[in-house]
Amino acid sequence: MVPGVQTIMRRESASLVRSSEQAAPFDVLADVLRGLQLRSRVHGRYELRAPWGMKMECASYPVFYAVTRGNCVLTVDGADHALTGGDFVFISPGRRFALRDRRETRAVPLVDIYAPRGLRCGGHLSYGGSGLETTMLVGSFSFEDTALSPLAHQLPVLLHVKNRSTAQARWLESTLDLLAVELAARQPGYETTVSRLADVLFVQALRAHVESSSAHNGWLRALDDPRLGVVLQRIHETPEAPWTMQSLSRLAGMSRSLFAARFKRVVGDAPLTYLGKWRMHRAIQMMRDPGLSLGEIGRRVGYETESAFGKAFKRSLGATPGQYRRTQEASANERPQGA
Repeated sequence: MVPGVQTIMRRESASLVRSSEQAAPFDVLADVLRGLQLRSRVHGRYELRAPWGMKMECASYPVFYAVTRGNCVLTVDGADHALTGGDFVFISPGRRFALRDRRETRAVPLVDIYAPRGLRCGGHLSYGGSGLETTMLVGSFSFEDTALSPLAHQLPVLLHVKNRSTAQARWLESTLDLLAVELAARQPGYETTVSRLADVLFVQALRAHVESSSAHNGWLRALDDPRLGVVLQRIHETPEAPWTMQSLSRLAGMSRSLFAARFKRVVGDAPLTYLGKWRMHRAIQMMRDPGLSLGEIGRRVGYETESAFGKAFKRSLGATPGQYRRTQEASANERPQGA
C-alpha cells in the first residue's frame, strides 16, 4: 500500500464519524423522558383460568398489562376493549378499570384477591377457575417533574397496542418475550434487566401509538410532523438560544401566522409558551445540582439576568427559584434512602 494511505483512510473514517454524529437529529423524546425520570417496574406475572375477574379503583400511578397468552376483556370507564396475546395496554392514573375472561364475569376487587397473601402484591399470581388460561405481565410507570413536561399531560387515558398491528408492535412483542424469559429465569441481576426492558416497552408503546393514530393531534404527533418536528428538535437542543416567532417560523418554513396556528393546534400551546415551559422544566432539573447558582441556571435556559429568570420562573410556578429550590431540597431530605 502506498505510504500515507492508511493515515488518510483513518482521517477520512474519523471525518465520516464526526459528520454522522453532527447529522444525527437531536432525540426530543429521549430528552423529555430523561426530564420525566421515567421509572418502570414489572410487579409480576398473572396466570388466570376462566372464570376470573379483577378490578381496581383509581390507581394513583400509571399501570400496564401485557397479555402473553390467551384472551380477556378490559373495561375502562365503562368501555370494553378486547385483549389478546401480544397486546399491551397502558392505563393512566385515576381510572377505574376491570379485567376478566369475559364481559359477564363478576370482577373481584384486587385487594380481596391479594388478601389471603397478606396484601403482598406482586410476584406470581394464580387465580380463577379451571377453564381456559390467560397469562399476562403487570407493572407500573412513575414520573417525576411532571408539572411542565409536554408529554406527562398528553398521555392517553388508555394506550392499547394491538398484537402485530404495526411494525413497532412486533418489536414490542419481542420485548415481552424477553421480559417473560427474565422473570421466569430470575438469574442474578434480573430485576435491573426487567426494569430496563420495561423502559423499552414504554418507548415502543409510544411509537406504536403515534403510528396508529394518524388523525390525533398532540405533542407526540408533533414530533412526527416534518415542519414542527424540526422546531421541537431545535428548541430542546438549544433552549438558551434567543428564539423568536420569526426565527421559529423560519425553521418550519412557514409564515408566522400559519406556523403559530399549526403549532397551537397540534401541540396545544403557542410556540413561545411552549419554549417558556420547557425552559422552566429544564431549570427545575438543574436545581438538583448544588454546584449551579440560580444565575447560572437562568443563563443556561436563556435568561441574561437572574432577575429576568426569577420573574419568568415565578410566573410559571408561583414561587421564586430560591423558594422552589429550598422546597425541593427539603423534600429530598425527607425521602427515605433508596426511594
